[in-house]
Amino acid sequence: MASNGSGKHRADVEINVLESFEVRSRRSVREAEKAKLAKSSRRARRAVLRMEAKTLRRERQLQKPLSKVSAQGRLRNNQTFRTAVTMLTASGLLATSALPAYAYDPEVAAMAKFTTTNPEDIVQTEGTQDLTVAAANTVEFVRGEYASESAAQVLRQQTISNYRAYEGPSAADFLKDPPFSSVSSEKVLQVAAQYVGTPYVFGGSNPRGFDCSGYVMYVYAQFGVELRHSVNAQARVGMVVSPEDARPGDVVIFNDHSHNGIYAGNGQFYHAPQPGDRVKLAPIFDSRYYFIRLGTDS
Repeated sequence: MASNGSGKHRADVEINVLESFEVRSRRSVREAEKAKLAKSSRRARRAVLRMEAKTLRRERQLQKPLSKVSAQGRLRNNQTFRTAVTMLTASGLLATSALPAYAYDPEVAAMAKFTTTNPEDIVQTEGTQDLTVAAANTVEFVRGEYASESAAQVLRQQTISNYRAYEGPSAADFLKDPPFSSVSSEKVLQVAAQYVGTPYVFGGSNPRGFDCSGYVMYVYAQFGVELRHSVNAQARVGMVVSPEDARPGDVVIFNDHSHNGIYAGNGQFYHAPQPGDRVKLAPIFDSRYYFIRLGTDS
């Protein structure tokens, strides 16, 4: 028969049981605390996610109206641009269709009596426009081709047209009945000064346009002195004088016969310089020249 244990053994067993219970209790408390912390953490994480989702939805709601407004503005701008292009195109087509048929061809316009291609018909009359009709034959027009004209070219064409339309006395007319019966320095300079400002025209010999020898010829024709329209020819007519004996009214001849003019004294002369320029009183610009006298009296 088994004997009962001693009190000491029983006490040891009770202590072991209590210690085991205490260990289990502590473990349960720690696990409960961990579970509680994990639950709190999950709740906090879900709260943060909800806040982020709510913020994102608000941002999307704010951006959506702005995008809609921007798209509507672009649509209105595109519509305005298309409307403007349509109007411009329609205006161009309307203007083209309204252009008279004779405006496309200068020959047809000439036959319709709106202009002329005959230079003999280009005459300056009262009420006519100098630039439009008078210059008709100075520029060649070819259908289907176009070249812009500079302002200098347009002015040159107008000058030529004005020159051709001149109807006043010529040098030959003056030779038949000279306005002055005698030749003098003073009178020659007075006549020469009358034409200051006349435009240069190559081959010109009337008050609508002069070149250098044409100017000298026209001035001296009024004194009954006949000269040819050439520097070379005029250089052979007069008497050569030294620079010390030269006086106003003598003719200045460049050594290479490229230019001439009427001496005005003090190293200056009246002359028709070059294309684009006008008759003027100016210094003699070349040192290589000499003087001739055409029967000038004192």
